[in-house]
Amino acid sequence: MSDSTAVPVRFIALMAAMSALDAFSIDGMLPALEIIGEELEVTVANHRQYVVTALFGGFSIGVLIYGFVADHIGRRKPVIAGFLIHLAGSALCCLAESYPVLLLGRVLQGLGAAGPYVLSLAIVRDNYKGRQMARIMSLIMMIFIGVPMVAPFIGQGILLVAGWRSIFLVLGLFSLLVMVWFWCAQPETLKPEDKVVLSFDAVWSSAVQVVTNRQSASYLLAIGAASGAFIAYLSTAQQVFQNIYSLGTEFPVVFAALAGLLGIAAYFNSRWVEKLGMVRLVHLSLSGIVLISAAYVFCYLFLNVVPTLRFFLAYMVVVMFGFALLFGNLSSLALEPMGHIAGSAASLVNCISTLIAILFANLIGSQLQDNAMPVIVGFGALCALAWVLNYQYLKPGARPDDSLTDLR
Repeated sequence: MSDSTAVPVRFIALMAAMSALDAFSIDGMLPALEIIGEELEVTVANHRQYVVTALFGGFSIGVLIYGFVADHIGRRKPVIAGFLIHLAGSALCCLAESYPVLLLGRVLQGLGAAGPYVLSLAIVRDNYKGRQMARIMSLIMMIFIGVPMVAPFIGQGILLVAGWRSIFLVLGLFSLLVMVWFWCAQPETLKPEDKVVLSFDAVWSSAVQVVTNRQSASYLLAIGAASGAFIAYLSTAQQVFQNIYSLGTEFPVVFAALAGLLGIAAYFNSRWVEKLGMVRLVHLSLSGIVLISAAYVFCYLFLNVVPTLRFFLAYMVVVMFGFALLFGNLSSLALEPMGHIAGSAASLVNCISTLIAILFANLIGSQLQDNAMPVIVGFGALCALAWVLNYQYLKPGARPDDSLTDLR
């Protein structure tokens, strides 16, 4: 485990590329959702959201598998297996002639992308811990956020030139390139003495440790709540911006600008986390999101003010900045007590939190009609739940350089 504050740039770039496979598979498809729905005869507009949530469904299954296997045989082989499954899913989506087949391909894409994503977290946790881990995760997110910025443009360009099926060809090529990079550049990080026996008892023991550890369980639920709101935003973004606000081909520009805020805030998080600590940053972020959401709901219910595009964009600026201060810190807080079972814990945390998030996201997305209020209400309510879960660790008088584990 490294104690050095210097982190190799190539390591950060590779871990970001591995994590970005999932995001690229989501955001690159957003401009094509309406055309896919028309060509594959999806009659209910809200059902187009399943192209996004189906991937998350496969992802939630995948993360439960990869971590346990990786704690038994190491990180490298499961990562390569994930890339290969993603390639298979991309091929199936490219050839799909019906919507159910397309959704099956999306499930496979999510199942495959889960390996590189969750094991990038485990690889980071193998080498770093505490606030240094949070700092590294923030730096990885700075690069990772570039994907939501460029993916819709790439998807839009491919859609106009070669059609929506070619988007999946590009996704497969990206997966192949990162797989080769990983195989050539990343050594095994799991020490032989840290390997665990893969058995039902071992899986059950890891699950019990995660769900009975107060810190891990609390932040697992907080991640699920916050992710539910964020997935709802992703799955409804095309409908909100193109159908409700009539942005048309300008949708990728707006989506990229909002995603850029995540990268900017992630940079500040990498600096602020050393001074304020993870718990305080999470508290401040969630407080801001809850307060602005409550203000919008009040104006809608009592002043009959429907959010215009300008006001919705102003709202999303605050939300996107706040969310960049959440994910790296929430994941680090959930995994902090689980260093001895980093792969298994990362799998369990991601699996359970993603399943929770999908349920919340589908509930929010099903309420979408002629305005963006369901998205705003979802952000406010779910971030309020995460706020409560985090608040119990906001201990008065604690030194900024104390770790959460020390404070317990």
